[in-house]
Amino acid sequence: MKKITVLLGALAIAGTLAVPATAGDVLFYHGHGGLNEGHTTLAGIYNGLGANFVVDAGATLPGDLSPYQLIFISVPGWQNSNDYFSAAEKAQLNAFLTDAANRVVLIGEWDGFYGDGQQVLEDLAAALGGVLSFSPGVYDSECYAYNCDASNTDDPIVDGLSGLCKAATAAWDLGTPVSYPVENPDLPWVVSNGTDLPCIIGIGDSNTLSDPCDHLSDADTYEFARRLYLIN
Repeated sequence: MKKITVLLGALAIAGTLAVPATAGDVLFYHGHGGLNEGHTTLAGIYNGLGANFVVDAGATLPGDLSPYQLIFISVPGWQNSNDYFSAAEKAQLNAFLTDAANRVVLIGEWDGFYGDGQQVLEDLAAALGGVLSFSPGVYDSECYAYNCDASNTDDPIVDGLSGLCKAATAAWDLGTPVSYPVENPDLPWVVSNGTDLPCIIGIGDSNTLSDPCDHLSDADTYEFARRLYLIN
């Protein structure tokens, strides 16, 4: 696994990265029966960029999303496959996404781990402009270094990066492809809505950004996490 040595050299993508004039906070939301495997490194990345990293497992989204610029919604429904987001919460997220500076990242999992809970993520994705659609499956397993190999596109979120770490990941069947697993180059495991509103990213594996696999010690994956916040 590539270690973080010289990160600055990986940052130079002209015109795409800039620290916001007023840094918004980051919300990691794992309510609605979601999954939190621990995110100390991720929190350190965003705290270092001037954002406050807030972890929330409330029964509903916070009533005020205005402090946030980036919201992660992690594997909703994993603990309770009937814990759907309400119409009011979906409207709240859609209103949040009307600001071009804001982004929502939906985190899924492979179906053998996610089970019936995946329908909660599918329902939410459909409500957020219908630009992403989740297609659970599985590629790879465990936390092996070779799982940092990927076939990336020229999307700004990964442009210039040689890989992106995962463990066992699901795929997405709607959205602009960002990264494909080397095991199946036809099904993207990271997708986005490109440069259009709403600004949404879909990731198929929670291990990419969490502590257990230590994937954020990989320089490319670390930079991917930064860009989720910095790219505009």
